[in-house]
Amino acid sequence: MILFYVLTIIISIALVGYFFLFKDRMKDQKNLENDWQKFLKAKSLNDLKGIDIYGKQLVYNKFLRSEQLEEITSVLNSRISDFPELKKLKEAAFNKRLHYDFTLPDSVSNGG
Repeated sequence: MILFYVLTIIISIALVGYFFLFKDRMKDQKNLENDWQKFLKAKSLNDLKGIDIYGKQLVYNKFLRSEQLEEITSVLNSRISDFPELKKLKEAAFNKRLHYDFTLPDSVSNGG
């Protein structure tokens, strides 16, 4: 009987965790276009605080497209020499690019 209670609690915790992860993913997908437009507006106004805030939100968004990441990187590269406070965002964008460019090794076995 105790085993049944323990399994019920573990399964319940797993389902609650999955629900919150799913909810976070849906929020990222919903906010992507809005954050992208705000980033472009901040870029056109040369608003560094907006570039930093919306750039971070976009870089950590799971649904960010490669073209958008390229645009963020080019904006950061053009402004990094004048505004070193964007350095952390540039590093985060670089790490995201590494994540996109990573290829898994072939699963070919050489017999050993």
